[in-house]
Amino acid sequence: MSSQALRPVLPQRGVARVKNVLSGDTVVLLGKAAPGHPAPEVVFTFERVTAPRMASKANSNRDDPDAFPAREWLRKTCVGKNVSFETRKQGASAGDRVYGILHLPHPNGDGSQLNLAVETVRNGHAIPKVFGKSASMGSSSSGNAADGGENGAGGAADATNASDDNIDPEDPVQVYERQLQDAHQEAKAARVGVHSPHPLVRTIKNAGDDFTTQELVEKIKKFSSTGKVQCVIEYIFDGSRFRCQVTGPPELESAGVMFGSFTLILAGVASPRMGNPRATPPTTDEAFAVDAREFVSTRLLHRELDMTVYGTDKAGVCAVGTVHHPRGNIAVELLKAGLARVSDWSARMMPPSDVPAFRIAENNAKRANFGVWHSYEAPQISGASQISGLCVEALTGDTINILPDGVSYDDETKLKKVSLASVRAPRAGNERYGKADDPYAYECRERLRVLTVGKQVTVNIHYEREIPMGSNSDNRQFGTIAVGKRPDVGEVLIAEGLAVTQRHRDDEEKSPRYDELIAAESIAKANSKGVHSTNEYKKRTVNDLTSPQKAKAYSGSLIRGGPVKGVVEYCFNGTRFKLFIPSENCSIVFALSCLRAPQASPVPGAKVQTKAEPFGDECKRHSRMTVLQRNVEIDCTGVTMGGVITGDMFVGQGGQRRSMSIELISKGLASLDRRKVEYGEAPKDVVEAQEIARASKVGLWSLEQEEAPAAVPHTAAKVQEQILTVQLSEIRSGNHFFFHIVGEETSQMIEESMKLFTSNNGTAGAPCDA
Repeated sequence: MSSQALRPVLPQRGVARVKNVLSGDTVVLLGKAAPGHPAPEVVFTFERVTAPRMASKANSNRDDPDAFPAREWLRKTCVGKNVSFETRKQGASAGDRVYGILHLPHPNGDGSQLNLAVETVRNGHAIPKVFGKSASMGSSSSGNAADGGENGAGGAADATNASDDNIDPEDPVQVYERQLQDAHQEAKAARVGVHSPHPLVRTIKNAGDDFTTQELVEKIKKFSSTGKVQCVIEYIFDGSRFRCQVTGPPELESAGVMFGSFTLILAGVASPRMGNPRATPPTTDEAFAVDAREFVSTRLLHRELDMTVYGTDKAGVCAVGTVHHPRGNIAVELLKAGLARVSDWSARMMPPSDVPAFRIAENNAKRANFGVWHSYEAPQISGASQISGLCVEALTGDTINILPDGVSYDDETKLKKVSLASVRAPRAGNERYGKADDPYAYECRERLRVLTVGKQVTVNIHYEREIPMGSNSDNRQFGTIAVGKRPDVGEVLIAEGLAVTQRHRDDEEKSPRYDELIAAESIAKANSKGVHSTNEYKKRTVNDLTSPQKAKAYSGSLIRGGPVKGVVEYCFNGTRFKLFIPSENCSIVFALSCLRAPQASPVPGAKVQTKAEPFGDECKRHSRMTVLQRNVEIDCTGVTMGGVITGDMFVGQGGQRRSMSIELISKGLASLDRRKVEYGEAPKDVVEAQEIARASKVGLWSLEQEEAPAAVPHTAAKVQEQILTVQLSEIRSGNHFFFHIVGEETSQMIEESMKLFTSNNGTAGAPCDA
């Protein structure tokens, strides 16, 4: 075939980089990429040299003798380096195999060039091809056509068949042939490579067929003194998945996993996936998948590197680990270039100290819109990104209500509902639908209440989510809540085992402190705290005294017990609450005695919608701000027919301790019951507080008051005093008894009737029909 008929893919001479090594005589050369196109690749085989055949499925995963050492010598010599090539023969189309010679600068730096084919033969990793005397001495490189273009064909013979006398020093073909023959003789004399008495014959073991990936992970941790394994990265599936072959340390040979082949998932990152044209239906490459694969291939393919293996994926098929490259962490470099995202599920397996670098690299790529983040926009937050204010209520184990600083609490919409970012608390149940609380739901909410309610908090908002609420949705804000010296309340809950870290998708926004949350969860798991405990959860039981029967029966012990401490769970209005009393483990409905609060607006969804009275909502909001979910002290004095226990409530401690009744009366948000005042049952200090509020016209007293009708004086007729002789018939108590007057006619008639009845019927009992 004439040279005009050929369509060469390589010039006759040039420079290229060795991408990877296929065998002891074949490499893949990588050219220079044109703008917008991938770098061209060419399979390049040494001219007139044949190396042992590598293991494959065709030969039962077993090498020819010395095949693996031959490939390894060439791999270590030239992978990733620039070489000079000289083309001798190439196919008719791009992608066909090319035959020729490769030269590499000599390691001693003297400027000379090493012929890699000759050096391969000299080290005994290949043998030269000889095609007879005429072909050896006078033929050009086209003489290889007899091979059918395959280096693996037979025909190798002793190089001594060549003549030493007829070599033309000006003919590069003859000089090259002579160099191969001399190198072959040196190798035979040294008995190296294929000429050694016992060349290495490798048998590849595949994960899944010869051993499980979990067994490999366990043996590496057990037998490797450094905890690492040496592997050659044989193939790149995509930017974060590689096929690796175990090559060290030597201790693993006794474990039976040497030369084991397995798939490694790069811990902490997930690159776009390559498509599969053989799938049904065929899948296409994800955006930037080719770029990620090429990025990793040029840096890792066919390199022997140390790896730390942490575990396996969920299916147990692939190992998960980190590749240790002398120049840095390839996972971080992928993130910097925007060719991968942080993978939270695999990042959990890594040491917590290694993960922050991943987050920083990903955030920088996001801000610069690199790679997969080319269309990324920072989350839009409605309102301020930071909120400071007073925590009013802990709604659940991860959500609170905040009254921002400088905002007047004149409406419920002024409260900001904020949830902890990247924190998942156990879900509270729903009594209406018969759904019980998840284990530790109460403990988590109670801990959040103690940490935040009634305290000044600072919230940094990170993202927002649409939370479905029945037929509507709630645009919920998620952030990090700081209280006092605690930078993140969510971390406290997770560290105590009362909550867990939220599992996000790779493209979801998350807390900037996500890695700290994961570390806290790992510690809680190790210590088997809370939700991570293997012990059976003891369900919380509370004695519910909100029903009238139970409240009346139990009220006596509360009244006699004196002041007790409780927690306000709910405010029905400004003076009526639901309390939990820890010392008695009971819930009660409690009302401030002698006080009447204006009717507040009904809660949303209430069946009966009544109009609110003036200052009713203000009274309720004041009580919510003052006592809701706070620790209080109550002094029970009575119980109503409806089962509501009455008394006084005290808020605060020490010098801040104050009566809730006096506080509401002083602000004009409640009034004394007239009947209690008339009967003299109202405490004197509360009456005085109301008089001061009335005189100051605050709250209710600022409204026009209806004048009470003047009381008509009633004079009772004076009864004439008499001294009577009586006989007691029954005594019920110290001030309750029955009597009749001695000598009275009615008493005598009753006595006579009873005597007659006794004489007729006797005193013995008689049967009766039931």
